[in-house]
Amino acid sequence: MNDERLLQNFVAVFHHRSFRAAADELGVSQSSVTKRVQLLEHNTGLRLFDRTTRTVEPTDSARALITTAENALQANNAFHQEAQLMAAGEMGAIRVSAIALAAETLVAGALAHLADSHPNLDVEVMIGGSDIYKDLATGLCDAAIGDEANFQSSAYASSLRLQPLHTERLVYVHRHDHPASGTQDQATLLSYPLALPSRYFNENKLFENLATKSNPPVFPRYKLNSLSACLTLAANSDAIALAPRSLVTQKSRARTPADLSIARFDTGVEVSMALVTVAKNAPTPAVRAFAAALAQSRRPKTLDQQ
Repeated sequence: MNDERLLQNFVAVFHHRSFRAAADELGVSQSSVTKRVQLLEHNTGLRLFDRTTRTVEPTDSARALITTAENALQANNAFHQEAQLMAAGEMGAIRVSAIALAAETLVAGALAHLADSHPNLDVEVMIGGSDIYKDLATGLCDAAIGDEANFQSSAYASSLRLQPLHTERLVYVHRHDHPASGTQDQATLLSYPLALPSRYFNENKLFENLATKSNPPVFPRYKLNSLSACLTLAANSDAIALAPRSLVTQKSRARTPADLSIARFDTGVEVSMALVTVAKNAPTPAVRAFAAALAQSRRPKTLDQQ
C-alpha cells in the first residue's frame, strides 16, 4: 500500500473525526478508509484512534504524529510539483559558458525573456574564450554560446551540436568631433590608431579578416580586454574603435564619456554566434527553454534606428 495514501487517510480522519466524512473528502469508500487506517496502525504498532459506534477520537500518539504526517504530505506534493516544473523546463538550473560578445548581445536579452516566461529557472553564465567548448564537452556547463569560427577549429567539434543564432557586424566607431568625421576616404579614417576589444573575438581570425577585407589593410595598435575601455578610449582620443554594432548602441545609451558615431565604411568583418550542446545528449527542458529564449529575445536597436 502506498505510504502517501495511508497518511492522507490518517490526516483526513484526524481532522474530520469521522471515517465517513474522510471517505467523502478523499472520494473513496468508508471501508477503504477504515482498512488503510488499520494498516497504518499495524505498520506503526500504534493505536491512532479510539473508536465507538458514535465517535472517533485521536489518541495521544495520533496527536503527536499529525504535524509530521502533514509535513510529509506537503513535502511529497512539493516534490512532485517541482519535478513536473523541471520536466517542463519551468524550474531547475542551467550553466552556460559564453564568449563575452554573446554574453552582452544575446544572453542579456534571453535572460530578460526567461525572467518573464520561466521565473523559477536559475541560470549561471560563465564568460570564457576558446575554452568554452572544452567546458561543455567535459560537463562543466550545459550549453555554450560561441563564435562559429572557433567552433569549427575546436578539437571537440565532432562531439558537439551547433545551432546558429546570430551574426554580429563589426563597425568602426569614433567620437562625433573626430578629425576624420565625415570623411569620404576610408584610408584617411584608418590612418588613425585602431583599438580592438580583443577578448570578444577570435583574434587570429579577426586580424586575418581585417588584413584581407579592409582597404587599406589595417592592424590594431591597441588591444584591450574590455569593450567599455575600448569605447572610452575612442570617445576621448583620436583612436578608432572596432566594436559590434549592437554593443556600440547599448554603450551609447549608457552615455559613454562622449558621444560616439559609427563610421560609414564597412569593416567587412562579421562574427557568427551559435548555441552549442553535447551531440549525444538530448537537450534538457531547461536548455530547450534557454534556447527558445535566445530565439525570442529582442535584438538591440542600432544607432541608425534610434
